[in-house]
Amino acid sequence: MLKKYISSLLILIFALSCNSSGSDGKGDSATILSAIQQKADIVSTELTIRKIAIYDSGRHEKISISDPSTWKYGDRKCIVPVTVSIRYGYDLRDLTVESIRIDDTTRIVHLVLPQPKIIDSGYATETEDGNVVSISTGLRSAVGHETVEAIRKQAYDEVMKEDFEEIVGREIRNNARTMLGSLVSSLGYAGVEIE
Repeated sequence: MLKKYISSLLILIFALSCNSSGSDGKGDSATILSAIQQKADIVSTELTIRKIAIYDSGRHEKISISDPSTWKYGDRKCIVPVTVSIRYGYDLRDLTVESIRIDDTTRIVHLVLPQPKIIDSGYATETEDGNVVSISTGLRSAVGHETVEAIRKQAYDEVMKEDFEEIVGREIRNNARTMLGSLVSSLGYAGVEIE
């Protein structure tokens, strides 16, 4: 009988110590943070942006949109398709315990996510020759490979100046909410709110 009483008392002490470790929210927050960072380190969305870059040797700004009827004798033109691939999202390794708050009444986990950022980006540096249109008027030679690569790089740099939060901000928040909601539910919480 005494053994049964002692084992029941040990189970009760263990249960109370487990509950008390998270009573200030820090223990539970640390557990959630650890689970998030073990399951996923990045929540992102991938986007592909296609541009047509036009090089015009007759203009001060070499890349522009022009009307062929305005071309002059001796101009060199080049039309280059550029495809830029971007992964944009949240790096969950930037989360801290202070980023996580748990509502003890509703069992909802409130997360303050870090600022979204470009995780990875790039562009194809090779394009089939048939996709690049190079035109020269008069006796000038067509635009060469080095100029085509410079056009491609300048188009990439222009794309990277865009506001990706404006383009895919809502989508990336929804991706984060879905993934993190599933994760906190598996830990026994009612859901997640992204702040």
